[in-house]
Amino acid sequence: MYIQAKDGSFILNGNQILFRGFAIGSWMNIENFMVRIPGTEKSIRNIFAKVYGEENASQFFDDFLTYFIAEEDFEFLKELGVNMLRIPLNYRHFIDDQNPSTYSEDAFTHLNRVLNLCKKYEIYAVLDMHSTPGGQNPDFHSGSDTGVALFWEYGALRQVIIDLWVYIAERYVDETIIAGFDLVNEPSFVASKTAFNDFYESLISNIRQVNKKHILFLEGDNWARDFSIFNKLEGEQIALSFHFYPGQHVSLFGESEKRKLDLEKKILVYTSLREKTGMPLWVGETGGLFPKNKLDDGIKLIKEGIDLFEKHRISWSLWTYKDARTMSLVYPKVDTTWMKMGYEFREKWQLKENRNATIAKDIFSLIENKLSYTIDKGVKRALFFRIFSLLDELHTNYLLEPRLASTPWEEIKDYPQSFLWENCEYWTELAYLVRSYSS
Repeated sequence: MYIQAKDGSFILNGNQILFRGFAIGSWMNIENFMVRIPGTEKSIRNIFAKVYGEENASQFFDDFLTYFIAEEDFEFLKELGVNMLRIPLNYRHFIDDQNPSTYSEDAFTHLNRVLNLCKKYEIYAVLDMHSTPGGQNPDFHSGSDTGVALFWEYGALRQVIIDLWVYIAERYVDETIIAGFDLVNEPSFVASKTAFNDFYESLISNIRQVNKKHILFLEGDNWARDFSIFNKLEGEQIALSFHFYPGQHVSLFGESEKRKLDLEKKILVYTSLREKTGMPLWVGETGGLFPKNKLDDGIKLIKEGIDLFEKHRISWSLWTYKDARTMSLVYPKVDTTWMKMGYEFREKWQLKENRNATIAKDIFSLIENKLSYTIDKGVKRALFFRIFSLLDELHTNYLLEPRLASTPWEEIKDYPQSFLWENCEYWTELAYLVRSYSS
């Protein structure tokens, strides 16, 4: 049976269902800080191909996709009581930028493998377009190579995603294990409200010509937090997805009861929207990135957020299931080859004084000392991403490439095995927390 979005709830067989789950972040959309490799997915793949050749690079990332999420992971997820997985997709897995009308069957082979495991373990899937041509926001994980959200600048780029979604929606029209399609992850820095609304109206209309069965999840502007950008919110089988990291709203070290009140006040903005539109709510991303010596505080904050979602009958998905010991539930053991490489990069790239944001602030200070005017915060906020893009390119060339060039293919080809379940461990307290809701 297909999940229904009706009267502010998700419905299965006439009964309300609350989604509780994880995203599989960095599987089909590599995020550098999560896998501890500098660059973007595109630049990382290009450097691997440059150093090891196209065939070897292709094999490396094919193995990464295979080992990152496998049947043993689903056994664990099922034991936790998870009933939903958000599956972030990078459009480049499916499309060649030079030939955008032809779709890769290799990408669908990997996606189908995971969907078949979802069916076997009765865990619903939401397909999430996490990365678009030009980038739906200026950050590295969105598909932007420039630090600019070019997706909203060019109708031709948006048409590529409309066509891809229509293809996916038609291909999976009879697949009931898919709860729905998360159409665009975290739109932000949208250049034109008109272009934004025209895109969504065209996208939804075109999908509905081939698929009226699956739920379409809409994310708001400003990193999936502000729905006022939509001219209208209406239609059948539509749900609203907002992202809510408690640590972005309250202090990790604040007094618990006050934090809960502050968090609930912000959540009520979305429950009011649910009452107004009749559309169910899903927190597509929650969780947090905490210092290793503050994980106990982090768990308390995550719990406060999820308790409020449960209280207000809001489905939720933790970011993320597995990564290289950054913000996930499951991660490779410290003595695996991937983690050894990751800690090498950390010393040169991820320490506080080396982080992109720190360097960008220093660059702005230098620029302002040379100028006759002060740059306001809003302009800086946008330009930061351009500097990040420049730094990512430099890191790829001057940190990643030398490391690969010094590592023989026969050695590095086995690094993806670090993500096999047998080579991983997990955050026990987070697993216990998730299990407590499902039970």
